[in-house]
Amino acid sequence: MMKNRVVSDNGLRATESGFAIDVRLPWYRSLPLSTVDVAEILLDGEPIDLADVTFEIEGQTLRPEELRALTDQWWYVLDSAWLNVKHAPIVKGSEHDVAVTLAVRPPYIKGLVRLTKTEKRLVAN
Repeated sequence: MMKNRVVSDNGLRATESGFAIDVRLPWYRSLPLSTVDVAEILLDGEPIDLADVTFEIEGQTLRPEELRALTDQWWYVLDSAWLNVKHAPIVKGSEHDVAVTLAVRPPYIKGLVRLTKTEKRLVAN
């Protein structure tokens, strides 16, 4: 049985401008970035404004709303992406409840929108 997860087990990193979350594609096949949406991010139960988030993959940093136009760029199932969040910096070694919801719309299944949410308590690296 395939278990979909979004947030990696050691996926919280403290940064100078806030924090970053290591995320994985919650689907069994690689997908174009245009089929992926960042639906929600929560830190310690508080929602994060998606205007404060960038999506980083293969060295490219994008605003979540820019993903829709990227029909020729793919997110491969073995690759991580990072959600970089501008926020009051978190402290390395501190524990936080992290929840991320991603929506995927596989192009070969008309009308399907699959929401996958992962909630974890993580220690910031």
